[in-house]
Amino acid sequence: ELSEEQVLRRYRLDKEAIAALCRDLGADLESLTGRSHALPVAVKVTSALTFLATGSFQTATRQATGISQSAMSNCLAQFLEALQRRATRYITFPLHADAVGGDVPSAAAGTAAVTTAFPGVLGLVGAMHVALRAPSENEPAFRNAANFHSINMQLVCDAAGAITNVVAKFPGSCPNATVLENSALARLLEGARMEGAWLLGDRSYPLKPWLMTPIAVPRGAAELRYNALHGAAMAALRRTRALLRLRFRCLAKG
Repeated sequence: ELSEEQVLRRYRLDKEAIAALCRDLGADLESLTGRSHALPVAVKVTSALTFLATGSFQTATRQATGISQSAMSNCLAQFLEALQRRATRYITFPLHADAVGGDVPSAAAGTAAVTTAFPGVLGLVGAMHVALRAPSENEPAFRNAANFHSINMQLVCDAAGAITNVVAKFPGSCPNATVLENSALARLLEGARMEGAWLLGDRSYPLKPWLMTPIAVPRGAAELRYNALHGAAMAALRRTRALLRLRFRCLAKG
């Protein structure tokens, strides 16, 4: 009975996307509903989306009438497990050159810089700290440079903002370069990278044969222009991180 605008505001996805999630995850979520008073798949999906959109169990419980906080927590766990099993359907790293330079919106920030100044770029890599409560074990490892506890999530996207690779298992104190060095993505690019294909990364990463970073001390017009174009290209990643936090408030520090 909600309008499309109300659905977008509450769940951060439109009705069609939510219906598609219910169909896609239904087999997993229905298998858990054999007991009495079990929640329907649609209730589980929308309850989980409410938490992801707000970052609050209280808000999600209040908007999902009749669901306790413990039931809300179970819905979220079941939803995330089902979604994660299907992650590779939606998050796929390109293995061919010019993957970033395909058909993308002309208004997307950074698109022109990536497709013209950096042909052959496979993606833009960067870090995104996702806050969490202080863990009981190895607490200091999760305290990051900004003095809050987090996961240091590595994110790769293309010029249109499509996410193509995620690594979300390293504690907040882990440097960005260490996360990349110990990821399957680095092993893939070290071993099977096509000639003339790269990633772009910021100053927190070291220069590699497959990773182009800004020049620390540019000298001359050419190096200054390279840094300017590199920064413009990386705007697509900055925009993607900002949109993620805006759409799914559970990722925002507050």
